[in-house]
Amino acid sequence: MKKTFFPELDGIFGRPIDPRQSNMPGPSLRFSDGEIEFRKKENHSCTKQRFKGWYGYLQHYDMVLDEPVCIPINVTQKDVHVFYLMQKRGTVALWDDKKQLVWQLEGQRAVYVYLTPGSYELRLSAGKHRLFSFYFDTGIFRYGADEEFAFMQPPLRAHLENRPYPVCSIDFAVDPVTAAYIEHICRNLRKGSMDNSILISEQLRTMHHLSRDSVLRGQGGDNHKQHLAISAKKIIEIEVADYGIKLELKAVAERLNISLSQLGDVFKVECGITINAYKKHCVIEKAKKLLRNLLTTGGLGHTWDIATACGFDDRTAFHRFFKRETGMTPMAYTKSMVFGSGR
Repeated sequence: MKKTFFPELDGIFGRPIDPRQSNMPGPSLRFSDGEIEFRKKENHSCTKQRFKGWYGYLQHYDMVLDEPVCIPINVTQKDVHVFYLMQKRGTVALWDDKKQLVWQLEGQRAVYVYLTPGSYELRLSAGKHRLFSFYFDTGIFRYGADEEFAFMQPPLRAHLENRPYPVCSIDFAVDPVTAAYIEHICRNLRKGSMDNSILISEQLRTMHHLSRDSVLRGQGGDNHKQHLAISAKKIIEIEVADYGIKLELKAVAERLNISLSQLGDVFKVECGITINAYKKHCVIEKAKKLLRNLLTTGGLGHTWDIATACGFDDRTAFHRFFKRETGMTPMAYTKSMVFGSGR
């Protein structure tokens, strides 16, 4: 997708500068690929990252402000955007050129919005802001595919009907699972490949499902302990995909604002398995998937790369772990797939 959302940052933050001369910290949400800009003017600073994909355009801003500011925005094409205010405190609001409020977010809230071409103004309170956003190909919601996403229907239908004014969804919480998944997406952004572009499209679809789940929870009826356990499971799955066995379960508990011992107790009751056992299960499932992929390349060896991908510094340690958890070595599991007995 081409860039259609243009914030005018020079007036508030100055021109882009060489990061080696800025003494600015790295971004709080790091893109593995994409473009990055550093700006600093007096006591205001901004780190901007952006990624242009075939099916979505992703942006993230780290902004430090010692007073409230207004940033002019120019939108050149109608799109449906999603804005996530990632930090716990602070307020960000978007106003149109008629001085009408389009949306306003408090800390850790998000919103979908259909924006029409024109001039807008982003108003931010003093403090530190982490604003993540993306806009996407709305074609995936055609032919009734939006029916299970009722909260998104107002902006989606406004886009379909080419309405001449902005339309928002209700706002919803950026819960710990959503925050973890946003970080996962950004850690795995890759340019220049059709496969990676399709993967990013699938990841953005997952974001829509997470948004829907957050909206439904906000409408009540959730069992708190059950929700806590389900959230922990999802975060473990997300983090193991990137870190493998190196995932620290304490970090999962911190995301959920609970002690590890308390989370472990809830997890065991709700899921019937210890939280550490579930982490190991996820590592084994990742390893099995990678081993099965060896068959598509015609190889039955090269498990060192798989050990590394699963977070092991030593191939022997990976082999011991795999055999202890599955009853067979990685090589034996791969060969069993050839003869149809592997699972």
